[in-house]
Amino acid sequence: NVGKSTLLNNVIGEKISIVTHKKQTTRSTLKGVYVCKNTQIIFLDTPGLFNPKRFIDKIMVKTAWKSSSKSSVICFLYDCTKHIIDGYTLKTLEELKGNHAPTVLILNKIDLVNKKKLLPLIHNFEKIFKFEETFMVSALDGSGTELLLNYLIKKMPEGPFLYDQNDLTDTPKRQIASEILREKLFINMHDEIPYNLVVETESWKEKINTSIEIYQNIYVTKKSHKGMIIGHSGKNIKMVGILARKDMENLFGKKVHLYIKVKVRENCLQDAKLLESTGLDTSA
Repeated sequence: NVGKSTLLNNVIGEKISIVTHKKQTTRSTLKGVYVCKNTQIIFLDTPGLFNPKRFIDKIMVKTAWKSSSKSSVICFLYDCTKHIIDGYTLKTLEELKGNHAPTVLILNKIDLVNKKKLLPLIHNFEKIFKFEETFMVSALDGSGTELLLNYLIKKMPEGPFLYDQNDLTDTPKRQIASEILREKLFINMHDEIPYNLVVETESWKEKINTSIEIYQNIYVTKKSHKGMIIGHSGKNIKMVGILARKDMENLFGKKVHLYIKVKVRENCLQDAKLLESTGLDTSA
């Protein structure tokens, strides 16, 4: 997930998509708006494609496919440090053959691979799928993105801008606040916990003195997870809250007063209404 979210943030020039070192971090499609002269590109940062088992996982994968079906160009981002194309990647490419939008292959993390090793990988991909173009980038440092952007600019259909020229995203601030807190939980909690929680921004209050009061709930499936998130004497939740608040203040440009509660709700990962409130498209 570091790849596509980092790439989007790099292109847009602001951190609008959360980034962690763990897989399946992105749960809902997030739009990033890029403008260059008279061209506007709307990037859709979708959930990653994987073999889903739980209700929430199935929603995530369906959301990714739904977004791809509406796209003018599909960017298939692949971690080029993985030299062997696995079975699920083959299955995904087979399904993509039914999509009529031009598809490009983007090999990410080229800064970590010997360039000579990329040629056999590209050749193997070309035998599997007819990509319109292949790009080699490093989402981390931005190298290679200029060629990709130049290509995408040429592929955009003619028409009026869909968003204001100064907009970076159409994602509601409440949802972005939820995602920021969820990012901090992903980074700082043990492996199992972040995948079994939902973050909801319950209340957002703009104060006259230009500060914001944000009240958030962290729903977990197990009582033991609640204890681990709170930590001894509240140490963990305090640390996570401080990190989230700082990111919110940087992004929203205002002082933030953040209030967090951790609640146990066993069915939080199956609660369609709760998931929809966090930005997931349960109708996907």
